Amino acid sequence: MPFWKCAVLALLVPRLACAEDFDEPEQIVNELPPDDADEVMGDSISPEQLRKIHSKMDADGNGKVSLDEVLQFSDKIRKIAVTKDIETVLEVMDSDNDGKMSMDEFMKDKEEWSQEVEDQNEALAQTTAEQNKFKIADADSDGVLSKDEIPAVFYPETHEGVLQIAAQHALDRKDTDKDGLLTFKEFWKGEGEAPGASDEAVADFKKLDKDASGKLDLEELKPWESGRFHTMVSLQKFVETHDRDNDLHLTSEEIAAAHSIIPGSDAHYHLREMAEHHDDL
Repeated sequence: MPFWKCAVLALLVPRLACAEDFDEPEQIVNELPPDDADEVMGDSISPEQLRKIHSKMDADGNGKVSLDEVLQFSDKIRKIAVTKDIETVLEVMDSDNDGKMSMDEFMKDKEEWSQEVEDQNEALAQTTAEQNKFKIADADSDGVLSKDEIPAVFYPETHEGVLQIAAQHALDRKDTDKDGLLTFKEFWKGEGEAPGASDEAVADFKKLDKDASGKLDLEELKPWESGRFHTMVSLQKFVETHDRDNDLHLTSEEIAAAHSIIPGSDAHYHLREMAEHHDDL
């Protein structure tokens, strides 16, 4: 699991431990006690909530939503959720209560985690990457992160410069032969998937490998490290599963019929977030 995702979940649910064999939201929730799982994922989503979400997604007002409309709506909701999450992050990490985050406050928990890493070179590289992310996010170079600057260090998809650092660190960490590219085996190192273990692992790699070279470069790795790849795949699967007439669009009734979707699944994670924040649009 990318370090940033682990960091934010650990802040929101303190008893959640980071582990490399976790990857997706439902895997994390399945390992939590019931109360913590509810805290992360919420309750079931009602048909009425799903219909309201559909009306907000339907940008062109034609009564149906395409995958592109679903993804665009998800991006908007993510930005709202990020802003709200930062309030929680500050409550936990802002030790001097000045409403901002210093480098020391930001690095405190990360340094504790790095001490548990057996490979000290890897721990040092992780620490350096986190410090560089802080510096890039500090747009006004005043040495602290404001509420507007904080999201970048926890949600790299919101800041291209921070995402560049996060993706480069991930590439360097996995790049065994140091050729600046990741083979299938190198890519899955530390991602909780044994090379060749599943058709899904092969399919995911091929989707990322845009030029079909058999290796991933930095730009091809970015969607994975940002989380955008996981969002796209899970929402695409959701649309395909609930598109009853196979027209590649979802009607209000088709999406309402998805109310029984399993809590803890990828799609539930995203729909729960939409249900919580769609009124803010």
